[in-house]
Amino acid sequence: MFIRKAFYWWLFPSAVVLPVWLLIGWAAFHSGSGWTFVGLLVLCPILFVALLAIGGILMARKSVRDRRAVSWYDTGLLAGWSASIIAFGFFPPGATGWLAVLGVLFFLGLFWVGLWELVTETRDRVAVTYAAYQQVAQPSQVRRPEGPVVDDADVIVIEEHRED
Repeated sequence: MFIRKAFYWWLFPSAVVLPVWLLIGWAAFHSGSGWTFVGLLVLCPILFVALLAIGGILMARKSVRDRRAVSWYDTGLLAGWSASIIAFGFFPPGATGWLAVLGVLFFLGLFWVGLWELVTETRDRVAVTYAAYQQVAQPSQVRRPEGPVVDDADVIVIEEHRED
């Protein structure tokens, strides 16, 4: 449970930390051309928005908000995605291409798994709510008294007249 909670708290800080790590990693480890830096200037805002979108999809689930922990599927995919971004930040020669592809695959996996979990959980919650409303809306069986009904209550009748 501790690991799942840690990734819950990592969701939104990662949107800032990981793109900044790519810029720091480029400055520290990259020895190529300046075009890589221009590519990073385009990539980092896209990565920021993607991380925020994934965080929003995961936080939209009531179970995640209640437990303050993501699911195990989310934990595995988030760990892989974060690891691939961190590894990409070291700019290993010859490996940046497949690390970028791996990062995109982890993003797509997180997006679709997160969306599937959100839809499934919401559908189940709506079904429970609908069943509760359906039960309340059903007329209950009223038992009629077996003996004679005596109705000697006073009735007040108020008549309204409108003058046009």
